[in-house]
Amino acid sequence: MNNPKVSVIVPTFNRAEMVCQCIKSVLNSDSPDIEVIVVDDCSPDDTGNRIKSEFGGRVHYVRNSRNSFQAVSRNNGAKLANGDYLLFLDDDNILDKKAISELLHTFKGNPKLGFAAPMAVHKRPGKENLIWSLGSDFNPWTSQPRDKNPNLPLDMLPSEPKSYPTSYYPNGFMVPRSVYDEVGGFDEKYVQIFEESDFGWKIREAGYEEIVLTTARTEHHGFLEPGCVPVLRQLGIEKPYRTYCFARNRLKFARRHFSFLQALSVTFIFAPLSCCYYGLVALKNNRIDIALAYLRGTIAGIFGIY
Repeated sequence: MNNPKVSVIVPTFNRAEMVCQCIKSVLNSDSPDIEVIVVDDCSPDDTGNRIKSEFGGRVHYVRNSRNSFQAVSRNNGAKLANGDYLLFLDDDNILDKKAISELLHTFKGNPKLGFAAPMAVHKRPGKENLIWSLGSDFNPWTSQPRDKNPNLPLDMLPSEPKSYPTSYYPNGFMVPRSVYDEVGGFDEKYVQIFEESDFGWKIREAGYEEIVLTTARTEHHGFLEPGCVPVLRQLGIEKPYRTYCFARNRLKFARRHFSFLQALSVTFIFAPLSCCYYGLVALKNNRIDIALAYLRGTIAGIFGIY
């Protein structure tokens, strides 16, 4: 396959300016054969008009029939894709010009590779030029993230190796279309939160290698909504429904991918402790709605209510 086609799938919601910047970076790629599919999750702003006006036929814009969140949006984009490879990219990223070609190159000649992510570099004020991580995983006894060199300054990145093993990665990742189909895409019952992790783990459990590639990069600008409490945003619990999904899905993920004893540890030891911790942080910031959402999510996860 001399010139494989890449479908870049960008889910978005209510971020017209940010998603347009993301699209521009993708269209500026040095890769010769790409298509851009933007899946609008029923944005109330002018996202659709902005995209059609600025990019016209260069971007395939589609709008979900109802607000459905990330897993559905990604799957809806994949249904429209014609590429040999699928690059799922969050709308708050600016993709480096060489990222797609570097990712394609690393897939070439390696049939065991099923997942390759561009290295995410923070651009949010206060975290500029810090690398997200050089590989993401979980502690199976607690379900806590276990990242390699989180927040490493970019200028301290080693010259070797060029890639690091991972089991999932946020913000952006490329997979062969055949691998996406083999693992069944994203589990829409997660709705949001842990659907990326679950997707990555399914690929690994199917016997494929997964890497973070340091020569392929994306700037992650982040998105802080007006009125959002920064400490809650950093913990991933800035909204009640997101918080509910976070607590619930952590237990769903543990039962699906960890051993029986590990899942018991997460469910009956770590989850209650986490509920107390997140609840106290939320209450300290005058967000009783967030504290209650985490409690409801924990209960739903323990009893398998999805």
